Amino acid sequence: MSDPVQAHFVAALERRMQRAPEAVQRVLRARLQQAWPGQASTGSPTPAAHTRAPSPLAQLNRDIAATAPPGRELRSAQSFRDTWSRICADDEVTQAVAQGPENAGPLNSHRLVLRTLALMRDLSPDYLRRFLSHADTLLWLEQAQSPGRPKPPAAKPRPARSKK
Repeated sequence: MSDPVQAHFVAALERRMQRAPEAVQRVLRARLQQAWPGQASTGSPTPAAHTRAPSPLAQLNRDIAATAPPGRELRSAQSFRDTWSRICADDEVTQAVAQGPENAGPLNSHRLVLRTLALMRDLSPDYLRRFLSHADTLLWLEQAQSPGRPKPPAAKPRPARSKK
């Protein structure tokens, strides 16, 4: 059997059939017939002894791998990935701007960052996409380092001084 997942599934069904009551064995035999046609009625199948024809998707992947140069991506896949990342970056900025503070002052840092991202989206979408990719990577690295370490305690507010 060329598919290791299906081979494991068939082997598990065989093990269950050996220990199951007759009523359950009938149900498992029907499932086995669906997974491995022509073998359930003859007793216990041996998946390693039989091979199935590859699925159409597996055959297509094999054909693409044979025709595409090794290590290179198809132009259509690259174009799709670029378009998809551009759309995702645009959606992320649009959503962030929509969720931004409404009554913030002109020098509010959150509002300034959102405004910068919106301008970057309009002026240079490719730069925005790369910027967001770098920001996501930095965020991931920060989160990857922090699970083992406890977060530092928040600074205690200082009591206000009274005027004399």
